[in-house]
Amino acid sequence: MEVRQAADRRAQIIRLFTLLGGVYFFAYFLLPESAIEAIGLKERQEPISNGFIAIGAMAIGLGLLNLVSAHGSRLAFRKKGWVYSLALLSGLFSMIVVTALQWRQSLGATAELRKIQVVSDFAQRISQDAEGQKPAPPLSTRIEALQRYASEQLSALDVGALSPGTSDSPLRGELRQSAQALREKISVAPAESGEALTPPTKEWLEAVAKAGSKLGAALSAYQRELASGTTVQQLYSLLYEGVFTQLGAAMFALLGVYIASAAFRAFRIRTVESALMMTAALVVMLGQISLGRMVSDQLPELRQWLLEVPNSAAFRAIRLGAAVAGLMLAIRMWLSIESRSFSSRKK
Repeated sequence: MEVRQAADRRAQIIRLFTLLGGVYFFAYFLLPESAIEAIGLKERQEPISNGFIAIGAMAIGLGLLNLVSAHGSRLAFRKKGWVYSLALLSGLFSMIVVTALQWRQSLGATAELRKIQVVSDFAQRISQDAEGQKPAPPLSTRIEALQRYASEQLSALDVGALSPGTSDSPLRGELRQSAQALREKISVAPAESGEALTPPTKEWLEAVAKAGSKLGAALSAYQRELASGTTVQQLYSLLYEGVFTQLGAAMFALLGVYIASAAFRAFRIRTVESALMMTAALVVMLGQISLGRMVSDQLPELRQWLLEVPNSAAFRAIRLGAAVAGLMLAIRMWLSIESRSFSSRKK
């Protein structure tokens, strides 16, 4: 009895939150922006959206646990089809491990790239702060800091990507040229005696920002070239492009056979409707190829009319019916009518 009461209380809480969530999104979609700001929904939109993102992430984790539990038990007890469960779990864990390694590898490259991109952002910020007269250190101090930071990053780049032991390539040559261009720009900074941003200094900052941006693009391309040759990237390409994509292509190829078989059965002329469908299909296929124009010059125009008028009308009707069905399903979920799994009581 107590277990049933606890289950009913849990069901009531789930229904309440479902109703409140539906009311919130319904109101946010229909109300004008002025009304949303007046009742305070505008400022709560971001935390509520983050909460739904967190719930979605937990749902993905719950789905993974359910998948592992269902197929793991089948594999452990050697039930019928356990070989397919083994293949599924092996592919799942292999893809997770390889993707995690690839993500870890990309973190270091992203951090190195971000340090180079800061040079361009630094130069642009100096120019913007000087023009806007924002409180900041002296202009000469900021220019010296920019030169020092850019020199440090270029030195680190010389030790890393541009070290003599690294294999040469066209992208590495472009990276070397971009680094040399930035090194030349920062070495000829104009002397600043005051706090006003003079045209020569502004042009120099723009040139440094442009050179830093170009160096960042060259480094990004070079990092992608290096990453493509790593073992982790090759494993990822093998699993995704060599296995997953090819299995998807094989599945759709098998579906093509079933579609052709279903079309053959549907096009048997037994009723008036099947005769109309067969006639329309022949007109569309003949109007698509050059043979149709040899049969009649009107076939391409008739084909276009069939696609634009009767076919479009039928698809509009199907979409309208699907939209109404989706709306009714959403209302049933909103009002928790579809809630048999939330309660232990028999409806």
